[in-house]
Amino acid sequence: MISDPARRLSPLARWVWALQQLMFWGVVFVAAMVVSANVDFGGALLWAVPLVVLVLAVTSVPALRWRRWRWDIRDEGIDIQHGTLAVSRTLVPWIRVQHVDTRRGVFEQMFGLATVVVHTAAGGHTIPLLRRADAEHLRERIAGLARSDD
Repeated sequence: MISDPARRLSPLARWVWALQQLMFWGVVFVAAMVVSANVDFGGALLWAVPLVVLVLAVTSVPALRWRRWRWDIRDEGIDIQHGTLAVSRTLVPWIRVQHVDTRRGVFEQMFGLATVVVHTAAGGHTIPLLRRADAEHLRERIAGLARSDD
């Protein structure tokens, strides 16, 4: 049996995910406030529930998600494990890798992070929120290992 992947994402990933959660649930909260001010249905419950979810999502989800995210480079391919409540594990064989690139969203740029995207015929697999230099090095390493497997 193959051991669990050992490498982690950047610790800054927690901040990026917290900001994403804050933005999403903040919009839901504001919408609930607008609806509750204009509709006499549910009253405070209509905005209190999104507020509780917002607080839990911003404080708990990023930390749990970061603890569960792991990846590693193995002889067989790229081993990725991720999830918040349910954990998924994927092994991308070297022979299936078509190309690999990096991308940087707005929050990633703010924190000096990047995401590695491994493309196969079946779709893409990501290793998100690595330090930019680490992501670029990983992209080159994966590309080299995928080429050498031909």
